[in-house]
Amino acid sequence: MNPSARRRRQIADRVAHELIASGEAREVWLEGALACGFAHAASDIDLRGIVDGDLPAWESRIVDGVRVDLQASAPQRAEELRHLLRSFDVRRDDLGSFRRVRASMHDLMCLRTALSYDVGRWDPVLDPGERQGYRRWAVADQAEVAASLAEDLTGLVEDGLAESAGVVCRKLETCLTALGCAAAGHPVLGDKWLPLLADAQTRPSIDPARAETWEWFRPVQRRVARALLDCWPVDDPLQKPPSLGAPDAGWLPQRYADGWFLRRGDVHIPITGGQLLGWLSTVSTDGA
Repeated sequence: MNPSARRRRQIADRVAHELIASGEAREVWLEGALACGFAHAASDIDLRGIVDGDLPAWESRIVDGVRVDLQASAPQRAEELRHLLRSFDVRRDDLGSFRRVRASMHDLMCLRTALSYDVGRWDPVLDPGERQGYRRWAVADQAEVAASLAEDLTGLVEDGLAESAGVVCRKLETCLTALGCAAAGHPVLGDKWLPLLADAQTRPSIDPARAETWEWFRPVQRRVARALLDCWPVDDPLQKPPSLGAPDAGWLPQRYADGWFLRRGDVHIPITGGQLLGWLSTVSTDGA
């Protein structure tokens, strides 16, 4: 933990102790990057008080020159979020739960990182099963972002809009790094923290200008597939994938509660785990 993070943890200790001792909150959580041990010289401190009854209108405060952002939540809201983490019930013909969870991803990230103050120490709020639930949702969410960006990217490439394609490539590279972090079990904190979370991951490189075929898209497919397989391992025998024409022409895998799919745009083709492995083998023929 760097000096900026240590100093902010000390301030968080003080403020949390004061809130509990005064009866303003029954529990205080430290959230976000600081809860994971990350901070820079201008980082704020994010604290959440769990409060019974009417929620107070807390304002941010400056403590020893550091901004402390205070939020108050009812215990019922925390329980609602935890409930989302206890199952992954997305079905291809019913995406309502996926939309609800995706709309709450920031709140779920805060809950995933949350540490509860207890007499000078901070303990994780979520149990291992709930953290695994966050991992599944975060991977599925980032895979959905990747699919949306890939759809834009392939359309721009087909129309020869190189400069716009370059912008989307950079966004997609960042998304793939976040996807890898989520698959590794890290909370998705935000782009600026990705270099610290990515460990030894190499930054993905997407360059549609380097080839006239779809082989330039294969690194995207491999990263999405491997991240999903990290969460939902497949031990089926390798099978021949469905005929898609060029196997790498913009297709990406998806995993829902009712199985595996290959997706391009609005087209979703159900596949078995063995067919997914066969498709991944096909798009991995150039290595890496």
